Amino acid sequence: MNIQLANVLSDVSGVTGQAILKAILAGERDPHKLAALRDPRVKASAEQIARYLEGNWQEDLLFVLKQEQAGYEFCQQQIAECDRQLEQYLQQREDRSQGASLPKEMRKGRLVRKKGNKPVFALGAELFRITGTDLTQVDGIDVVTAATILSEAGWDMSK
Repeated sequence: MNIQLANVLSDVSGVTGQAILKAILAGERDPHKLAALRDPRVKASAEQIARYLEGNWQEDLLFVLKQEQAGYEFCQQQIAECDRQLEQYLQQREDRSQGASLPKEMRKGRLVRKKGNKPVFALGAELFRITGTDLTQVDGIDVVTAATILSEAGWDMSK
């Protein structure tokens, strides 16, 4: 196909990348119409995106793209199902927070980074309820890292 979408989008799995890929798979080939699907938060202009969407549309490569997109969507569904199961499991655990609420202190914006597989439910609140401790208050520990620590060390944070 010879398109270079990754040259103007840092994350092809983001809103703009997925919108463009789905439009290509639906049959759209006009680079300017595809670039118009750009999310306003994308730094690259629509013209820049359109320039990298010019190419030859080979049927065999479009088939491969379709297969890859289907595989990506399947993985996303599996991850969402795991999140639902994890949330259900955590809600069944004993509440050790003793009625305390999660600290309202927000972490500095520069420390919060997007995690590709971050759960879609309030994992931090559930972990706090189960352990009675907010491990994310420790510098360098985010919710996913806290979940990993608890899976290895156990729920009892009294020590």
